[in-house]
Amino acid sequence: MTIDFTSDGEMSSTEDFEEALSRVLLSALENDIDPRGTWEYRTDGTASDMEIMVVELAD
Repeated sequence: MTIDFTSDGEMSSTEDFEEALSRVLLSALENDIDPRGTWEYRTDGTASDMEIMVVELAD
């Protein structure tokens, strides 16, 4: 299932990005989705394609 994502507002700082990323990761964990691993993000030519790695940190 895919959902069209639209942001709730402007993202104008690193802090805004970290907050949005935090919400996505927390939502995944709360819904029994393991976000760990390597993910590809394709932009369909509108920007650079990226590879994102999520690694669990040791305490």
